[in-house]
Amino acid sequence: MAKGSLPVVREKLQEYADRGVFRGFSETRAGQFKFAWGIHIEMELIVDSGKKALRFRRLLPNLPANSDLYRELKSFVADRHDPALPEHRRIDRRRAEAFCSSRGGSFSIELRVKNSQYEYAVNRIVNLVHELFVHLKDVHPGYLAESFDVPED
Repeated sequence: MAKGSLPVVREKLQEYADRGVFRGFSETRAGQFKFAWGIHIEMELIVDSGKKALRFRRLLPNLPANSDLYRELKSFVADRHDPALPEHRRIDRRRAEAFCSSRGGSFSIELRVKNSQYEYAVNRIVNLVHELFVHLKDVHPGYLAESFDVPED
């Protein structure tokens, strides 16, 4: 990882916590952050120095790779690179690239950082996860109700 990248990520995440976006924010180990957000679920963001990546592991449960919802969300994540999206919603592939995976039935999102654009990457991955949950609330409220005990209304 480029020198200084972890402090940049730490500072940007702390700014979200200071603004009240995250609750219970902590760094459990160097480069491993936990906090509650959105629908009050605990999330874990990992800074992977080897891959130059930010990763939300096990973000969504009960999403095996062979499910229709997984395929839909994989497409949703890929679509965040679409140049037709407004700049504030788009992920610029010259600066970062988003991927998702499913292991053990849990959906994870990873943003690979290019050219040491860690400040940009933190903003983009936070926005991506927010948009993902908004999409789920709008299109798949039943999934949120089953997986996170969120009311469907």
